[in-house]
Amino acid sequence: MIHVLDEIVLAPQHLPKVLGLLGDTYLPSSAARGLTLQQRWVSPPVALDDAPNTLWLLWQVPDAPAYYAMRASIDASAFAFWAGVDALCETRRRHVMTDASQALPQKEHGHAA
Repeated sequence: MIHVLDEIVLAPQHLPKVLGLLGDTYLPSSAARGLTLQQRWVSPPVALDDAPNTLWLLWQVPDAPAYYAMRASIDASAFAFWAGVDALCETRRRHVMTDASQALPQKEHGHAA
């Protein structure tokens, strides 16, 4: 199992808009690409006047080949979602992880054209 954790730092007033974009723009096509949303968290659990919040989106795909297939099938709605998020957030990062107790598969290198 591959877990993808999106870390989105934003002002608290932008959280509802980002969650709306997620539901309206990204989620409808994410399942078709093999990406399943597991959890949404926000920290800190309060809105502060002088500090941003971090929205954490935890996704999963079955394995490494499914992860690369998901990335290869990014569509216009996904691009629109991330463009909308970028306009509202301070920073964002994506972490791609797997169980550390399992042996890592060897990724084959493609040939440059």
